[in-house]
Order: sequence, then C-alpha cells, then structure tokens
Amino acid sequence: MTGPAPENQVRAALDKASDEMLFIGPDHPYYPLLAELVSAVGKSWQQGYEHGRRGGPHTNPYAWTGAGG
Repeated sequence: MTGPAPENQVRAALDKASDEMLFIGPDHPYYPLLAELVSAVGKSWQQGYEHGRRGGPHTNPYAWTGAGG
C-alpha cells in the first residue's frame, strides 16, 4: 500500500508566499522583499533540481565559497 506522494516543501512555501503577495498588494512596504525572495528561491530550487537530473554530484551546488562565505 502506498501513501500520498510527499509534499514538496519548497514549492508549497513559494505558493504560500505568492498568495501572500496577492493579499498584501504591491503598495505594501514588504512586497518588494517578498517578491525578490520568491523569485530567488524559485530560481535556485529549479537550478538545483535540474543539476540533480543531469546527474551532477550529490554535493550542494549552492555551498558558499570564497572570502566571507
């Protein structure tokens, strides 16, 4: 017996944040920050997903490198 597919937590968080953006509207002081975060997280998640699909190494492709990281 198989249960329901596990929910993608990143996608769920992005959907929730997008809904919140609709609720608060573009004139809200936090709207630009929320929009930037939704966009950045979505792009990063997609890049990581594609990296794994291409058979990339199982290391974190987003690990901080260089000075200050």
